[in-house]
Formats: sequence, C-alpha cells, structure tokens
Amino acid sequence: MPASQNKEFGIVAISYRIWYPAHAVANTRGHKMLILNLREERVTMNKSTTTGLKRNITRIFLTATIGLLIWTSGAAAQETLADLMQQTGCNWLIGKWAGETPDGARYEIEYKWVLKDHVISMHFKGFNIEYHGIIFYKADDEEVVQIGVDHNGRNGKGTWLAEYGKAVWRNEHPGEYGEVTRMAFVYSKTGAETMKMEIHSLDEYGELSEEPGYTLEYKLQKAKQATTTKQ
Repeated sequence: MPASQNKEFGIVAISYRIWYPAHAVANTRGHKMLILNLREERVTMNKSTTTGLKRNITRIFLTATIGLLIWTSGAAAQETLADLMQQTGCNWLIGKWAGETPDGARYEIEYKWVLKDHVISMHFKGFNIEYHGIIFYKADDEEVVQIGVDHNGRNGKGTWLAEYGKAVWRNEHPGEYGEVTRMAFVYSKTGAETMKMEIHSLDEYGELSEEPGYTLEYKLQKAKQATTTKQ
C-alpha cells in the first residue's frame, strides 16, 4: 500500500475508534478483525517512524564525525617554522656565530630553537648593542615574524623571507628620539662554517638599497663540551 494511503488509513482507524464504542464493535467478528488490523497498522507505522529517526541521528553523527576528522587533519597538516626553514634551505642559520672587525671588535649572534619546530630565539651582542628576539610563523598572515627588544628597552618588529637563496630579515626599530629606523639584514652562506650579513636601508616601499651599507662576516662556533673532574 502506498505511504499516502497508509497515513489516510491510520487517520480513518483513529476516527473509527473514537466515534464507535468498543462494546458495539466487539459484537461482530468482522469488526474485531478490523480493530486488530488497525492496531497492527499503527504499530507498523510507529516502528517505521522510530527506524527513520534512528537513521537520521546516525547520519548526523557520522557527518559531524567526518567534519571533525577533516578539520583535525587540516590543522595537523599546517606548516611549521621548521617546515619553512627546511623548504627554503635556511636551516643552516641555526647555531652560534661570531666575528671581528679589522680593529679587533668582537660581535656575535646566535639562533637556536626554544620551542621545537615553532619558535627560534635570536641574540646579538656587539658594538655596544645587545638585542634579543624571537622568530615564529604566523599562520593567519602566512608570514614568518620576528619581534624583539634591545638593551634600552626599545622593541622592534619585522618579517623574514627567503630570496634568491638568502634569508632576508626586514625590520622596523625605534631610534633614540622615537624615529623609526627601517633596515634589512641579508644572510647568505659563504662556506661550510661561514656566513655574511649585509645591512641595507629600506625605502618607503620596503625595497632594499642597491648596495649594503655594512657587511659583517661570521664564523660558526663549535659547541663547548662539558668537562668532568675526576675525583
């Protein structure tokens, strides 16, 4: 029987039982059979409704679960700072580097992981300047960011890019009188354990000057091994 007829039949059954007393219907066998048939039809309809409801709940639950798995896998696949360092070939920058000017003034810089795969710390000391910063990947803006503070408490911010096989840090830093100094530091590997850092000025559009204003040469420092004293 079509579904529309089932529904109509159910309505007729309900009306029939409301308008005719039970003792009158029970007097004939045919009426008894009709009542039994009506009851069976109502039970069948209730089972069908319950089964459909269960199926809908199951579908909703499965849809929510699949959506959660997709979201979780997407978040897990998000790139980290370590991934970007590896992809751009700039992971050689990690380590402690030092150099000297022709007149013997020493300067040093260190890059090291402080939060695995996500945060690098940078510390520079030299020329009566000391600076400490952290580098991290800002996923919302899809850029590598550095923020830091110098020995005078002035804080700066900047971004990193890999350009032509070099690591370029563009930075804005407040000067002594509140003016903003914009500079770019270009790092390039010159040997197995050597690198150079070229310091450029930046124009209003963030473009580097054609020639660096200054160049610092660095050499990778060997990690100091802990010594033990024999008792």
